[in-house]
Amino acid sequence: MIIRKKALLYDIENMAFTIADTGENDRHTLHRVRDICQDGNIDRVARVLGLAYAHLLTVLQPVLVSSRINIDKEESCQPHDYRFNLREQSPMKFLLTKERKLKIKETAHEFMVCMVLADWLAITLPEAADVWKFRAEGCLEVLKDLIATIVASSFRGGFRRKLSPF
Repeated sequence: MIIRKKALLYDIENMAFTIADTGENDRHTLHRVRDICQDGNIDRVARVLGLAYAHLLTVLQPVLVSSRINIDKEESCQPHDYRFNLREQSPMKFLLTKERKLKIKETAHEFMVCMVLADWLAITLPEAADVWKFRAEGCLEVLKDLIATIVASSFRGGFRRKLSPF
């Protein structure tokens, strides 16, 4: 599963523009909010994305094979993309359905976007930072609940029927 850095930056920039467009502060403050993905600020964004990725690796650890980068033949990973190698062996193969994988991917993407926005807004527009921090924590809780469900299901074992008819 790969989360593209380009897609993350696109969402971050769009949300920052929307926040600045709907803000009631002076023009200079709102202009700083919009500049989140510009040349001088992109380094800060990259560092926060790296921290969010590291945090996700610890949360998703029970369903990951490893955190090292492997490039599949069918899905290439760019140097700055974020890759999660999900377990594909039994019993995880049956517990990690397409729907669960998609939910993990979309929630992880949203978590990373919210973490960057919370960090950036804490600097440029402090009154709006708490909303994004709260959203990031919500995404993290959804991921933890999903992982707990998958792990609990993997330890249950199969259904067994007694051989006796009574």
